[in-house]
Amino acid sequence: MSASFPSVTAPPCDHLTITEDLRADLARAHLAARSMLGCDHLAADAVQEALVALWRQPEPPPERRAWLVRAVVLRARHLRRTLARRQHHEHGAAAHCALHQGCDNPLHHAFAHELGERLDAALARLPAEQRTAFELYVQTGLDYRGIADRLELPIGTVRSRLHRAREALQAALGDVAEGQEPGGSQPRTTSR
Repeated sequence: MSASFPSVTAPPCDHLTITEDLRADLARAHLAARSMLGCDHLAADAVQEALVALWRQPEPPPERRAWLVRAVVLRARHLRRTLARRQHHEHGAAAHCALHQGCDNPLHHAFAHELGERLDAALARLPAEQRTAFELYVQTGLDYRGIADRLELPIGTVRSRLHRAREALQAALGDVAEGQEPGGSQPRTTSR
């Protein structure tokens, strides 16, 4: 089955031929966008959008260089505002979650949430005695003697409960410990 694309009628754009002058203008526009956005990829996006707008012009602008730089600057400003707005909303949505502190990468956020959900489910499946000992160890930082005193148990019992809890959690989250992403997929590596 082949994909069908809507037909596009090209506007008259005889004035847009790639010349050395245009290449130089594009390089200048790219530098302007790069200085505003701080990223080559975003600068290239701004230049591309300006080129599309120039291509759609029925008549060539009287001062192509000035028009192009102005169009790139306007698009770079728009991209910068859009990114700032998006970052503000993403941080606002994640402000309540301790998993997001110090990280702006959405992939890391998704990974941390999935790992947190799996850890919560694995903890819920532990027997109550193991879960209590493990939670005391993690949440309070007590050593074996402190947990034994708090639970009024022999220290050997606390050690065995913590050992069994760790084994159960490692079995439930084994793919993460082996370097796989949650869900069983291998992390991407690049080969040279």
